[in-house]
Amino acid sequence: MSDRRRTLSRRSALGLTAGLGLAATVSPSLAFGAAPAPSAYPKGQRPRMLNVFAEDSLSLPERTLATTLQGLMARGGSESLYLNLPTLGYQHWLDGLVSQYGVRTRPGDLWKTVKRSGVSGYLLFRAGTPSVNVATTLAGVTGAVAIEESLEALAIRNGLRKVLDVRDKDDRWVFETYWPRLRHDVAVEQRADIPERLRDYVTMAGTLAFFDGNSEFRADVVDALDDDGTVIGWGDASAGEDAFIGVNSATGVKALPADHARNLSVLSGIYEDRLTQHVSAQAPTPDPDAHYVTFLITDGDNIQWALGDFPTDPRWFGSPRRGEVDLGWGISPSLIDLAPSVMRWFYDQSRKDRWVVGPSGGGYMYPSRYPAAALDKHTASLARAMGRADLSVVQIIDFDAFKNTRLWSSYLKRPEIDGLIYLEYSRYDGLKGKVVWSEGKPVISARTMLWDGLDGADEASVTAELNAATRNPYSTAGYSVVVWHAWSKSVDNVLSVVDGLAPHVKVIPPDTLVRMVGQHAKP
Repeated sequence: MSDRRRTLSRRSALGLTAGLGLAATVSPSLAFGAAPAPSAYPKGQRPRMLNVFAEDSLSLPERTLATTLQGLMARGGSESLYLNLPTLGYQHWLDGLVSQYGVRTRPGDLWKTVKRSGVSGYLLFRAGTPSVNVATTLAGVTGAVAIEESLEALAIRNGLRKVLDVRDKDDRWVFETYWPRLRHDVAVEQRADIPERLRDYVTMAGTLAFFDGNSEFRADVVDALDDDGTVIGWGDASAGEDAFIGVNSATGVKALPADHARNLSVLSGIYEDRLTQHVSAQAPTPDPDAHYVTFLITDGDNIQWALGDFPTDPRWFGSPRRGEVDLGWGISPSLIDLAPSVMRWFYDQSRKDRWVVGPSGGGYMYPSRYPAAALDKHTASLARAMGRADLSVVQIIDFDAFKNTRLWSSYLKRPEIDGLIYLEYSRYDGLKGKVVWSEGKPVISARTMLWDGLDGADEASVTAELNAATRNPYSTAGYSVVVWHAWSKSVDNVLSVVDGLAPHVKVIPPDTLVRMVGQHAKP
């Protein structure tokens, strides 16, 4: 039960308008503000000055203009803009850019910012139609901003000239016409009724923006991506998320849920070669009369959530009770490239918090459906990111794949990865704590879970199961992983279980539990 919601030619260099201070034709490394190795994702230039807008101060058409402008500025120079939502995490990220990285800010004026940017052209689209994705994609190709038809007269008065009218164009047209000029390692899946989110990253990175449900066209787009390419955003989950994650996986492509993310073009402009978790994961000397348990949240791969209300909401990392007990949180290793200042903030704010990789590694996919070569490429890239981000454990979601140790060898042959925590798609605790071994390292299934409305997943049942569990740290039965459902349970629900545990049940972080199983419970 899940809670989550043909290869063509490589891209050519992008043609850009001269207004951004770039040559008319530029190399991919300059066009995309590429970082030194080992960055796995396109990155913006480091911001020096940000024009800050409260997102709700802009109309919906203005937001599309602002975000395509933001993407162009983020790859063309040190000045850009920032959309702030103070009730979410975006105020934290802005404050961190100022205090930790020396970024200066000023109140934003949209049309003054347009003029300062040097952008001279616009792409005309119609709100609520696929043309918004066309305009967003072509902004990265042409160096022009996206202008909704209601803003056209104002754009002309401010000196912009029309580059192309795409109001009658759709995602298939732009894919068939411009694919050789777009990135093949990343595409962005975004609905036409979302005017601003992720559009800055599309423009900055020079990717395709598309959305077509679970159609044959969508399958063609995914199939055209490189092995272990990434679809950033989210698909049509009306028939279950496996309807599109399964298609991705079969073609060797992963997903990063991020359809509501803002400011990635700016946040990606920060560089951190390596980050360190500040909370110790020192494994205790095993108590022969103890049962060891860890509590681990679901959905840690979710970029939009990490940037949005996850750090502020009292159900999650914003809980005033966080720090009372060791807790496990999932995080996407992509943040070391896409938003390293955000990852740094989470590590700096940790109390008794330890972080592991969310499902199923570098992005959400099903390893058993991934082509073998793509999986090996995936885990090699994942291991590099984990080494940089001080992560050692990976959550996995898959279907009936637990015993397939060949799959887990691709992960566990990497020295950066100590073990895996396996979640069966339906339901997560279906394997009741069983452990298999690969490369001498454990793959540990969830023993039980906290999930509203499911039998045996309430606080009383989980507490009773843990109190009755085997006391023996030299057996895999002496350890339990409890996954708690992010959307129906909270830190308070976890602590209600902890409060009812018998003295012999000891709570430890997830990476500590994996390390103890690996050291003390080998068959």
